[in-house]
Amino acid sequence: MSDIIHNTNQYGLGTKSVKELIENYGSPLYVFDKDAFVENYKHLLNAFRSIYPKYNIAYSYKTNYTPYICKLIKELGGYAEVVSGMEYQVARKIGYPNDRIVFNGPVKSQDMLEQLSNGGVVNVDNLDELELILSYARELKDSNPHKVLELAFRVNIDIEQGFISRFGIDADNGDLDNAFELARGEENIAVVGIHCHIGRSRGLQAWKNRVDKMFTLVDNFFDNPPRFINLGSGMNSVMEPVLAEQFGGHLPTYEEYASVVATAFREKYGRLDYSGQPELLTEPGTTVVSGYLSFLTTVLSIKTVKEKMYATFDGSSGNMGDICHLMQLPITVHDCGSNADRTVEYADFVGYTCLEHDVMYKSYSGKLAVGDVVEFRNVGSYSNVFKPPFIYPNCAMVAVTKDSEPQLMKRRETTDDVFATYVF
Repeated sequence: MSDIIHNTNQYGLGTKSVKELIENYGSPLYVFDKDAFVENYKHLLNAFRSIYPKYNIAYSYKTNYTPYICKLIKELGGYAEVVSGMEYQVARKIGYPNDRIVFNGPVKSQDMLEQLSNGGVVNVDNLDELELILSYARELKDSNPHKVLELAFRVNIDIEQGFISRFGIDADNGDLDNAFELARGEENIAVVGIHCHIGRSRGLQAWKNRVDKMFTLVDNFFDNPPRFINLGSGMNSVMEPVLAEQFGGHLPTYEEYASVVATAFREKYGRLDYSGQPELLTEPGTTVVSGYLSFLTTVLSIKTVKEKMYATFDGSSGNMGDICHLMQLPITVHDCGSNADRTVEYADFVGYTCLEHDVMYKSYSGKLAVGDVVEFRNVGSYSNVFKPPFIYPNCAMVAVTKDSEPQLMKRRETTDDVFATYVF
């Protein structure tokens, strides 16, 4: 796979490699660029640690819970951030100890009690969830009076994001005060951290506001710095220019985020001994994985309807997540067909489903023939994990590197896989 990275436009796969991958694993196909993923992960990690060394990444499983990727995060020293019993079980199966699992989410299932029992922390989302944990702590006291359960609170704060988030315990209406009071009323409960996550707030000012609000809460509710302060996710990823331009304006770099966040932590806690400093956590998903998964799909037919051209593929927008409906993804057309001289004008790339809105790319003009393979990039987040078993099962996934042969991450699904839980 000598030409695996890059083709002539400096992004994506080489055409020779695309042909080999499709021949070996079929079409459509997900391709994970392991080398570039690791480089990007370390870039983010080092940008923060160069300013505030006690920083770590808790990778968001919900963004892409492919075990190969999650195991790679573990090898790189990151935490597992899970939001369900299913994701928790994946983390445990991969080999994560409970103290390296960040358990979030509004609906955690009974696995949160196992997490607590085995020395892990649960970030409590609401007062009803807290009451379940307190009841469990009271029951546990009789059989194991010395066992202490550790938890943190996910707080709902206003950072001038322009919308009301439904997640976390309101820090302004008295609920958070009540939560701390209830937790501290139990001898075998310890509040060891504080957590927030605010979506759709990726600007530097939003992150500054986030840090300021969290510091205020820490000062109000903790006599000493907590074990950790978790700021959630919401940083822009590193993007190809053709995609970044569609977002408009300046997209902050990792160094700029670190300058705002890590610098504030260093100024507030840097004079403490390392052991007494709170660990700074963030929970990137899209930030670290989006740009490193591509989707290869083959042209099956090209037709004109009412003067509009359509190219139909063996893949679907369902394979790529919502981003393909919001932005024009970076693509490369690989000449794998039998009629390389054919061109199209303003053709929409459409998927195999029977849905009108299954459009993967709009108004493409250029060379395109039946049998060609189009590579869609930046589909690492909310793609394969969102793919429904609608009409066709999901495709295979492979990891590629510069120096080794491709490695299968997920085999192609079959009809039997899709219908395994149905009763015939």
